[in-house]
Amino acid sequence: MNLCWLTDIHLNFLSEKNRFVFYRQIRQTKSDVVIISGDIADAISLKLILTEMADNLGKPICFVLGNHDYYHGEIKKVRNEIRRLCAKRVLLYWLPSQKFVRINKRTLLVGQDGWADGRCGDYKKSRVVLNDSVLIYDLAQKVLQGKNQLLAKMQELADIDAKALHHNLMKNINADIKKIIILTHVPPFSGACWHNGIISAWDWLPFFTSKIMGDVILSAAQDNPFVDFLVLCGHTHSNGIYCPLPNLSVKTGKAQYNNPQIQKIITM
Repeated sequence: MNLCWLTDIHLNFLSEKNRFVFYRQIRQTKSDVVIISGDIADAISLKLILTEMADNLGKPICFVLGNHDYYHGEIKKVRNEIRRLCAKRVLLYWLPSQKFVRINKRTLLVGQDGWADGRCGDYKKSRVVLNDSVLIYDLAQKVLQGKNQLLAKMQELADIDAKALHHNLMKNINADIKKIIILTHVPPFSGACWHNGIISAWDWLPFFTSKIMGDVILSAAQDNPFVDFLVLCGHTHSNGIYCPLPNLSVKTGKAQYNNPQIQKIITM
């Protein structure tokens, strides 16, 4: 089985014509399943583009959402809409509600969106301001109250997703499972937070890593040394590989606005 990995494709930036060109490129890979580690579109266009992708590709699409997928929207409302969409469309699988997808007898695909949690780098001294705190309703409400309130909300969102991933991993790992692919949007380790070939600077790390997600993944890999863990993420728009353990690899995808690309064909 071949998996076509995409990340940060931002298809809302493309014309319909150019989106169809990209879909044709995906079909030409002859992959069996498409997996996307977030930033597919924005809240306004997300349902339309996911439906369009499913209709044009005609194969299962397993995905998590990234921060941009919530732009111009409210997190709970976006997630409820995506749940309803996936319930109607048999080829669409939002992994946080799916719990897991069995790729083969020994391989599971799991995923959580993931949120930057401000625990890496120096959040207090950072002057970085992302569009997230303006364009995502839940964060915009908190930033008006102050920097500490924004951080608390970031960590609340990150902790909820990390807890859900921990539950899924603990529930589904058994003696038959030899490989687990984890889709998440935000790099779960500072060592996977790549920018132009190097690790992001201290002032950017708070907004580009999810330490709590990394803690969950690292613990699962340490407790299950005979399971191979592969984490696929994006968010930074720069690629790199980070291997904190012999059985744990984290691949961060490269991306560019207006030029979506296929990251890798993974053969199982």
